[in-house]
Amino acid sequence: MTKSHEVYAIKYSTREAVCSDHFYGAADPHENYSMPMDYYIWLIKAGDQVIVVDTGFNEAVAAERKRNFLRCPASVLCKLGVDPASVPLVVITHMHYDHLGNLDKFPNATFVVQEEEMAFWTGKYASKPHFLHHITTDDVVHLVKENFKGRVQFVSGSKAILPGVTVHKAGGHSAGLQIVEVQTEKGTVVLASDATHYYKNINEDRPFWVVTNLAQMYDAFELVKSLADSPELIIPGHDPLVMERFPAASDELEGIVVRIA
Repeated sequence: MTKSHEVYAIKYSTREAVCSDHFYGAADPHENYSMPMDYYIWLIKAGDQVIVVDTGFNEAVAAERKRNFLRCPASVLCKLGVDPASVPLVVITHMHYDHLGNLDKFPNATFVVQEEEMAFWTGKYASKPHFLHHITTDDVVHLVKENFKGRVQFVSGSKAILPGVTVHKAGGHSAGLQIVEVQTEKGTVVLASDATHYYKNINEDRPFWVVTNLAQMYDAFELVKSLADSPELIIPGHDPLVMERFPAASDELEGIVVRIA
């Protein structure tokens, strides 16, 4: 019998932006209103089973990129009863700087990554300025070293990594971006990560401006919608509205962690 999972979103950083910053193509002058970008990691729990989805960035990277660093994402896990050093499985949705930092906080984890994503960031295009800007090279090197230790689980396409938790390659934003399908009491939740940065991207069929394959970004919207049991269970990767649409995990964690399911 498949376990019903709890799903949490943990906010660790933010930055100011305007709406027109978040779409591919020419900016619409009417969309010059405030639309901040929040940064998250996610936690999936089912009994004693724990999966962390993405690992965020650290304070030094935040300072370098002028992000407002609010808290170490790994430290928040402790407040949810999870010791990062004991986490057995971490899904890396893709290898951009805001999803791949802090690997040292998870010394006993196996990291789940799409084979195409690793191949891209260790291949001939990774040094091109359009792509290079979106990674922290030390983090990529760290993950490569974890592979040499046998601590990377490669996926090609879709795979159930635990009963009730399945990853699916989406691509588009990054060559091997993957989304996470989770069975919960509310229904099927999709942690879309950067397949859709904001609700507005997927709801209006307007991709984010950071692109590896534009056609795949449109396909990713359809994949996400086909997997989620309702639009309310699609969780975008950077939307501040996530913190408004779901309840806080506890009074102590108000504004920091919400429980999605």
